[in-house]
Amino acid sequence: MARVERYGPGEEASDFTPGDFVLTHRRNPIGRLISIGEKRRFRGADALYAHWSHCALVVAGDGALVEAESTGVWRSPISRYKSNEYHLVRLGPEFAEEGRRRAVTYAEAQVGKAFGYFALLGAAIYLVTGLPLRLMRQDHQICSGLVVRALQTGGLLPGLDPSLTLPADLAKLFDARP
Repeated sequence: MARVERYGPGEEASDFTPGDFVLTHRRNPIGRLISIGEKRRFRGADALYAHWSHCALVVAGDGALVEAESTGVWRSPISRYKSNEYHLVRLGPEFAEEGRRRAVTYAEAQVGKAFGYFALLGAAIYLVTGLPLRLMRQDHQICSGLVVRALQTGGLLPGLDPSLTLPADLAKLFDARP
């Protein structure tokens, strides 16, 4: 069974299992736009999930992440989030070793690829209008699409549409409350 662990500013997670993922709140322009859009769809009791504007996949036991940033898909250390709040979603033994290996292999293969600005635009249109517009360029990723596709490659979350899934969707699915 998955469990969510909160780490506040100055705190660091340890004992990482590749294939798990993190949710965080970014304060950059794209993060703000994502949060604004998520707040249009996540209302009432679900409004708290719109806090999350970024996610990344854990790819190594030292906490290395693969994440889609506005400058592209990069491998980075979890320590870059030490000054922020983040939640580590530990997927548990239900996510078998082979599935985790496939998820990490997928994510690592995305490193160096471009950010999915068209995908972000499609997700924004979906949030504003409800129209499920999937705008994708091959080999371009947004953070949540990257995490969902990686987990799907490992056999999890088959019902999610990675083109329309945002960090708030993952937070709601795993009940990651700020």
